Amino acid sequence: RTRITQKNNPRMNIFNLALSALLASSSVLIVVSSSDVVHSCNLAEKPEPTGPYQAYSGDTKVAHTHIIFEDITPADEVESILNTLKARNTKASFFMHTDKIDDETKPLLQRMVDEGHTIGSKGQSSNPQVNFLYANNTYIEQQITGADSDFKEAIGFVPSLYAPSFGALDSRGQKILNKNGKTTVMWSAGANGWWFLDNNEPLATAVAGIRYTLPEAGGIILLPTNAEIVDEYLSQVWPYWKFVDFDTCTGRSGKSAKAAKAFGKSSK
Repeated sequence: RTRITQKNNPRMNIFNLALSALLASSSVLIVVSSSDVVHSCNLAEKPEPTGPYQAYSGDTKVAHTHIIFEDITPADEVESILNTLKARNTKASFFMHTDKIDDETKPLLQRMVDEGHTIGSKGQSSNPQVNFLYANNTYIEQQITGADSDFKEAIGFVPSLYAPSFGALDSRGQKILNKNGKTTVMWSAGANGWWFLDNNEPLATAVAGIRYTLPEAGGIILLPTNAEIVDEYLSQVWPYWKFVDFDTCTGRSGKSAKAAKAFGKSSK
């Protein structure tokens, strides 16, 4: 009998890497009870099999998955990612800190809207990012409302979606987001891409580590702003999940896109 060890089992190596990265990205406690927090897609409807069990055959792709990104820099990487998404007719949500909106990134925001993507806020400050678990109420409020003012000035509308930095949130921070009319978006998969990039892991390892965090039921997956990883990831998982826009994922038809569409019309 062959003993399965980390040394002679490549799958175990990838699993351990993915687990380490996932634990590193999930080091904060998330305590929320609001109904206006979304962290996964609604479960898809699938017809009952005609027999006792119908194995996957390539034509049973129904589970909804939505891609989110949490950075709009570097601009050339975002441009390449938008090209990949367009080629696959796939819509994503892009969350950003408003201190990164400038003459180089504003055209990217226009393209996102034109191509049906959703824009969301992460607050004002990217350096340092603000962890809501450790910030007082006034500072949290400043991050939310300050970013709203920046969005309004830069692109003419205020996003209703908000993704807290680090996925860090408690009931106190959520109440402040609710008061400001925000729908809080959390991820249910991914979020570990930064670890593979920072540790110079091979592309195959990075993609596998991200891929196996997504359950077969689907969900909201956070991908790194890295065009090579995004392209390879979609190539591998395309047959198994149905990638949809935010509104289809959450059942919030038209809610998140309304302001963005107005921005697209007024900017042309």
